[in-house]
Amino acid sequence: MKHTNWKKMAAWVIVAITFAASNSLAGDKERRVVFPKGKNTVVYKGNLPRQIAERDSYIITLKKGQRLTVKLSTADASASFKIFELDKLGPDEDMIFNGSATEREFSGSVPVASRYSIQVYGPNEDGDAATGAPYSIEITRN
Repeated sequence: MKHTNWKKMAAWVIVAITFAASNSLAGDKERRVVFPKGKNTVVYKGNLPRQIAERDSYIITLKKGQRLTVKLSTADASASFKIFELDKLGPDEDMIFNGSATEREFSGSVPVASRYSIQVYGPNEDGDAATGAPYSIEITRN
């Protein structure tokens, strides 16, 4: 019996290591947005992803009609962010904001009560060099 438990534990360790390695290789980071008690604004800091397909995602749950404001600050000229609804809208309707390097601020009311993903990108499709520059993202809900 003890031998079987050891095998199960070893199998779980291998699964956990494989999962962790695949996530770190993909370069994607996901973080749940948590507001300090009594506050409606939070700021997160990170380094921009270095690959086109990589992103840092910030997941926030909002009520229908709730106002969301997002501001991305970085010195990297090619950085951008997008906002997607995750649970209710179809694939052709789920993009809430399609930011660009020149549009680094969004403010608007969300269409449905749901989870939303604020996705920060580094290099763009134009082949700009990835810098991995530091960034901060300010997220406000009202």
